[in-house]
Amino acid sequence: MAFRRKPVVADDLTPEERDARIAELRAKRRARMRVLAIRSGIASTLLLVLLAIALYWLVQTVAGRDVLLGQIIARLPEGSSFTWKKVEGPIAGPLTLHGVDFRYDKIHFTAERVYLDPDLRPLLGKRLRLDALQLTNATLDIPKSDEPFKLPTWPELLPQIEMPLDIQADALEVDGLRITQSTQPLIDIQRARGGIDVGDGYFHAERLAIESNRGRFNVHGGYAPRNNYLTDVVVTAVFPASLGRTPARLGLVARGNRQKMDIGVAGNAPAPVRVTLDVRGEENPTWNIAGRTESLDLEVLGLADTSTPLSFDLKASGAGGAADLQGRIAQGDLVAIIDPSKVRIANEVLTVEPLAVQVLDGRATLRGRADFKDPENPVFKFAVNARGLRWGGASTDPGPSDAIEIVADADLGIAGQMKAWAAVGNATL
Repeated sequence: MAFRRKPVVADDLTPEERDARIAELRAKRRARMRVLAIRSGIASTLLLVLLAIALYWLVQTVAGRDVLLGQIIARLPEGSSFTWKKVEGPIAGPLTLHGVDFRYDKIHFTAERVYLDPDLRPLLGKRLRLDALQLTNATLDIPKSDEPFKLPTWPELLPQIEMPLDIQADALEVDGLRITQSTQPLIDIQRARGGIDVGDGYFHAERLAIESNRGRFNVHGGYAPRNNYLTDVVVTAVFPASLGRTPARLGLVARGNRQKMDIGVAGNAPAPVRVTLDVRGEENPTWNIAGRTESLDLEVLGLADTSTPLSFDLKASGAGGAADLQGRIAQGDLVAIIDPSKVRIANEVLTVEPLAVQVLDGRATLRGRADFKDPENPVFKFAVNARGLRWGGASTDPGPSDAIEIVADADLGIAGQMKAWAAVGNATL
């Protein structure tokens, strides 16, 4: 161990000489400290200059750009790839990529051109923040869900959001984006403008306007399942219609969270449509849903190929998976009135106790249960009792008709598994 000797002041010095000697030593120490401070300042300045040069090299030169792009690729999730045919501009932006190809698991994205004006601060993390993002002639193919079938439960029935990379674009411009699911077309977006912030477990849109083959959509607000399903979003839609038909217009408002959620849909399609849902509570929430319209054109909404409108007046309420429901549904000549009925979902088991429907001028009652714990081969047992069902016997053609009206009563039992089941009972025609 080494010890530093302290300066020694001779004992035979006079007090004046001793004070002078001490002052001299203090002056030398201050001088040494000044020299050390100057050296430290010079070293720090040189280090800052070197860092500035390195940063400039990274963000303003082609070589630095390639290094940073390599770092971004290295931070992508395992099993993903990101390639391009040509790149223009420094990483500081604007940066233009041509012939982009991105793959993650079964997700495949391509674009003829991607224009980026990045914010560099979060660039090296798993969040890509952009002042501007432009896509030209892009495609996105997403896989069909391989999740096994499950009966709906709250809040799991709400959509989830999974993203390999968080992306925020203050100004999004899309000119051509075709979205498919396992190569089957979903939507073809011709044009989109607005702002987005989307990541793993959240989504926010800032006045996002979309023009597509499915219609014109405007989205503003956010939805965050990772944050207790916090929701505050407004969506409006105008659906395309053939010549001479009225376009359907619908709006959706959703606000709340897991403990308290209010969702409303209203508009004209072509008749007035109104659907409301409110949920209160978390573990065993109480809820109410009601919907009514005199004419809903499913073809205009892209939900069916038939032009025959659907009308309904339905109400349901309950707690957790237990529901009391009743109402009326009609399409063309088919009218079904749901008498007050009870349905319950618990632990992947659907119980009907009972479901009573007035249909075909008669009445049918369904009782039983279906167990979906094995979604590939559910187990079920139901009893059907029908009285006074009538069909046939009516003809729209003038003149005599040979049509015969059929009247049926039936008591049937159906039980087994999806892959092996049997039906027994009696029917009278």
